[in-house]
Amino acid sequence: MGRVKVSLEKKTEIKALVEAGFTQRDIAEKLGVSKTCVFGVAKKLKRNLPLSNLPGQGRKKASTAIDDRNLLRLCKKDRTKSSQLLSSELVLSNGKRLSAQTIRRRLVDMGYKSYTAKRKPYRKPSQRKQRLSFARQHQYWMKEWNNIIWSDEAHFEVLNRKNRTFVRRLQIESNEPFNFLPKVQGGGGSVSGNVNGPAYIKIIEEALPMFIENTFDPTNKEWAFMQDNAPPHKSACSMKWFKDNNINIFKWPATSPDLNPIENIWDHIDKELQKMKPTNVTQLQEMIQDIWLGVTPMYCQKLVNSMPNRIKQCIKSRGGTFNKY
Repeated sequence: MGRVKVSLEKKTEIKALVEAGFTQRDIAEKLGVSKTCVFGVAKKLKRNLPLSNLPGQGRKKASTAIDDRNLLRLCKKDRTKSSQLLSSELVLSNGKRLSAQTIRRRLVDMGYKSYTAKRKPYRKPSQRKQRLSFARQHQYWMKEWNNIIWSDEAHFEVLNRKNRTFVRRLQIESNEPFNFLPKVQGGGGSVSGNVNGPAYIKIIEEALPMFIENTFDPTNKEWAFMQDNAPPHKSACSMKWFKDNNINIFKWPATSPDLNPIENIWDHIDKELQKMKPTNVTQLQEMIQDIWLGVTPMYCQKLVNSMPNRIKQCIKSRGGTFNKY
């Protein structure tokens, strides 16, 4: 059993009992400390030494200040490196051997903790330029956002075991580029199969006309339907249906889920599913429907009201990644 550090308060109690004439055995039993500890306090009293430990006492650190600087330098080269890998690289760097546990402790002491990396779409320079242009065009919009019909799609799994990547960073570095992993966009899918143009229009036909009728005044001609640039949305049959039914399409920049307020609802559903833990597809569908029905109009309006701030953050990042809305 290792040695346990005794607090100054406990040592003060030992001192009082020693001065009261109790034996070392009685003091040890009464206070739940070792006889060696009581002997040490009594010895200090005889020599008129302070009860607190002298500077420099205790186990020495396994690493020096130079080792810690080398470790931090290696960590900053690649924020995703594991403690085991950093330990190996430190040996190659200066011959210092530190355990993975010591590596983690040293980095935490320096303020570098592990956080889950955020996944954001990969954006070409041209796409960032489009996002910035879009944001500048709409930077003075306020109530106008209430005329937008928002749409989006999401993917949910029965066993939500996403492969997570961790990055080591300071708490204030949450919006630094290294905290985001690029996500290359590909084809979409659903529980019932792939969504192509005709399948997409079938979904839209069942919901959109009724929503427009129940939401907007017949005299309101300012509303528009927002959709991203997924292939089914831009297919020839989809665009023909929108034109034939006089549906105004709101022009949307590519790779811009962070500008879409519905993304927050998907995140909310995903977090709730992780708590509920569905075990089959039927449960998954029922749980998603229940969570969706629990989303209040007030919450939806709050998300729409966040659009001016999203636009502001997009301009601030010059069309790049942003995290705070």
